[in-house]
Amino acid sequence: MQINIRIPNNNIPERKYIIDVLLSGFLGVEYNLTVSDIDIYEISFEDKTIEIKDCFFNKFPGDLSYLKKENIPDKVIFAENRFAPEANIPVIYGDSGINISGNRILCGIDIFASSFFMLTRWEEHVLSEKDRHGRTPDEAQFSVKHNFNERPVVNEYAEMLRRMFAYLGLNIENKHKYTPVITHDIDFFARYDKLSKVIKAAGGDILKRKSFKKALNTIQAYFKIKKGKQKDPYDTFDYLMNISEKSGLKSHFYFIPAIPGEEDAQYNITECAVVSKMRSILQRGHIVGVHGAYRSYKNKELFAKELLRFPKEIKITESRQHYLRFSNPETWQILNDTGIKTDSTIGFINNIGFRAGICFEYPVFNILTRQKLELKERPLIFMEQAARKTYSDKEKFFDKFSDLKNISKKYEGNFVILWHNSNLNIPEWEEFKEIFERMFDK
Repeated sequence: MQINIRIPNNNIPERKYIIDVLLSGFLGVEYNLTVSDIDIYEISFEDKTIEIKDCFFNKFPGDLSYLKKENIPDKVIFAENRFAPEANIPVIYGDSGINISGNRILCGIDIFASSFFMLTRWEEHVLSEKDRHGRTPDEAQFSVKHNFNERPVVNEYAEMLRRMFAYLGLNIENKHKYTPVITHDIDFFARYDKLSKVIKAAGGDILKRKSFKKALNTIQAYFKIKKGKQKDPYDTFDYLMNISEKSGLKSHFYFIPAIPGEEDAQYNITECAVVSKMRSILQRGHIVGVHGAYRSYKNKELFAKELLRFPKEIKITESRQHYLRFSNPETWQILNDTGIKTDSTIGFINNIGFRAGICFEYPVFNILTRQKLELKERPLIFMEQAARKTYSDKEKFFDKFSDLKNISKKYEGNFVILWHNSNLNIPEWEEFKEIFERMFDK
């Protein structure tokens, strides 16, 4: 069946990108697109038509003239309609109206501009609020401010579009498949590789945890590790792979490619023990990626140099930036230009949920060059440290994990989880270890 789409004659790269992502990427349909002197998005097949109101781009006909802070909405509308997959669907641009007349549906929600807003993260380009690490704070982001950050709103828009097609007689199968993606940022390779670290840890046992017994155990553990009689608390690599393999999954380990003397150098990426561990991970069929060092998110030369520190036989195609540092569009462009295929930086710092409003992997868009990149973003949904800030009770923590897991399952999405290798065998996290194991029970 031939699907034809007509779009207004302005902001053409932006419109083409978001239509391609939603129609081709998410719904899996082929279409012909033409540019016309119209003021609406028109999707037609046979004698049937879906019209989507243009409530954003037509207001800004000049190239890039939409890229201003004042063009972020002041509020969000929560709408009800027969095609929405959830109650109270958030409307970023547009209105709640749905009008059906014969074989014609007129949708008041500007699905395309709203999805473009979420996926491209252009709000983070125009917002001046930054934290001490140069990141857009969670609380400054539109979805958090308006309390829909735990909803994959772009998935909801795509499903709404699918249901409009179905109402008009075209059933489109969801060919996506739910996939948990377990990732581990290797901020620290070993806890007790230096005596200074042992002294600091033992001091924490006494001063913070008020336990001389734990301090003694820490010191004893150090000497056992040195003699090869005990594993370092951060050496959880085999354990993590075992958990993943039991569930038929692969673990994704992201290593910081720093060397001694650099500010991120908690370990040496070229050290024999680290290289051996990376090779062991690959031999077991798991994945090694790069955890871009602190300043590499805006420095292409530095990031390219860091990639060269990995052994030549280890081809790095996945990434996540340290501290989730992200500058739009510089970071994505750097990753794209240096051969990274899939990134997973886009996640909340102190919250959990859908920072890009999506649980699908998607191709990213450089908002300044106005080009779709080869790089794909696989957004981070659940980070253990962020979740624990809000849900310190381990059962509530697990319940929230399950909620987001079930939402991702509903849309057959990628449920991307981050659990640091260093947050398992230490006193602060030991009670959560069994929660981690339960998270992947089938």
